[in-house]
Amino acid sequence: MLGSVWLLTLTLTAQVPSPHAAEARGIELRQERRAIRARETTQIQALADRLLKEGHSKEAEDVRARIEPEPSENGPTRFVPLPAIVPKPAPAAPDPAAREWGPIRADAAKALFDLAGRAATSDPRHYDLADECLRAALDRQPDHPEARRLLGFIPFEAGWATPYAVRQKQMGKTDHPTYGWVEASWVPHLEKNELPAPRASKQKAVRWLPAAEADALHAPWEDRWVISTEHFEIRTNVPLSEAIAFGRQLETFHQLFFAILADVIGGNAPIAARFRDKKMTGEPKTDPHLIDYFATRQEYLDHLSRVPPHMGRGLGQSIGFYHPPLPGKKRAPAYFFRDAGGQLPVTATLYHEVSHQLLFESAGRSQFDRNTGNYWVFEGLGTYFETLAVEPDGRLSLGGKVGPRIESARKRLIENGEHIPIGQFVRLNKERFNQDDLVYFHYQEAMALTLFLMQARSREYREPFLDYVKDAYQGRLRPESGRSLEDRLGTTYATLDDQFLKFIK
Repeated sequence: MLGSVWLLTLTLTAQVPSPHAAEARGIELRQERRAIRARETTQIQALADRLLKEGHSKEAEDVRARIEPEPSENGPTRFVPLPAIVPKPAPAAPDPAAREWGPIRADAAKALFDLAGRAATSDPRHYDLADECLRAALDRQPDHPEARRLLGFIPFEAGWATPYAVRQKQMGKTDHPTYGWVEASWVPHLEKNELPAPRASKQKAVRWLPAAEADALHAPWEDRWVISTEHFEIRTNVPLSEAIAFGRQLETFHQLFFAILADVIGGNAPIAARFRDKKMTGEPKTDPHLIDYFATRQEYLDHLSRVPPHMGRGLGQSIGFYHPPLPGKKRAPAYFFRDAGGQLPVTATLYHEVSHQLLFESAGRSQFDRNTGNYWVFEGLGTYFETLAVEPDGRLSLGGKVGPRIESARKRLIENGEHIPIGQFVRLNKERFNQDDLVYFHYQEAMALTLFLMQARSREYREPFLDYVKDAYQGRLRPESGRSLEDRLGTTYATLDDQFLKFIK
């Protein structure tokens, strides 16, 4: 829930012009990305076929495993988070076939790196594609120095690490599997299931207690845990181990968010800064994003009772809340509570609200209140990020048609025929979007429409849609300026309605 006001009216046009030059350039770059994948796939497949004919079935299978999977036409996006520390690689087992597949993969890595550079310096910039290409290049050439730098890494102990992880190491900390970065002296206590008690006035030494006792003493909000991660400060009164897991989820989400929405963040994205400054490593120092995570719903509601009415309504029914910073402020807290057994998983609410937070605290000053209409787009993005799931192998899946909200959307849009035509839906202002008897359905259609625009038709609409999001954020969507959604997508709302319903069905 985003407690702010958007109004939007987009003009409808009978004739839809051909895609703008900006979209054409994006299409060209994406086609080149697909061509690199296709060329590499053809070469590796030919090598595997030859090995199989020569009787080397195991080698052929290993070679085929190096083929980059083709993205599904309408399925979710797969994302592999990069670990904060990449140790020196262990010596590889002898592989005679590597003499042949190695150069193929190296050529693809070079082509991908070159494409990343062109994407990041084109007009307009395509930072999300640059990020994607750099990650693909590292998959083929893990020690590519410039790709590592551009993705935020520096050399460390014959491997790679983020500057933040290096600083933690230099301060004598260790990354505990349960409790994150802690002083090395803490580890023996943590292994005995002991945690620090709240500090008393003038207390210097840590007082250790059994974990359950320490968590109980931190349960009052005034004695809450305060946890710092690379990008967040988390204030919480849930058990510490749960809070640390919450923090890890936040950091993984941060990495994904800045990859997927790099073009919306634009020049403020860390990858953009590193492309501009070839000597820059890591990220500019910024204040952490603030998270308040309450153990109970009542504590959450008590805290939000102090929120002025104009910043958000219906908070009593909310399961998470964020309002952008007030003028003169850089940060504002995002609020959550441990909603065990709720309709949505806690992580879904987390990703929804923090997506608002990262956007409004990273993309520069917003002028969204200058738009005329189109409130749906921001809640569409928030609900889109609710689909984030962690796969068993640690990869992330984003944009799948999963979860109770999309199931409800399918029922109402398809089975009940309650679909609001897109040309009408984009004109809803905040009051109409949040109309009491329709607000839940509007959220459902906003989610479904965003999934369609981000995932359908082999991601054909993703870049022009995100360009539209960027203009919405910057307040450029007004009757006398800006282009409508159908203009950007190069097709009519009627055609989009047909494609959208087929995608959801």
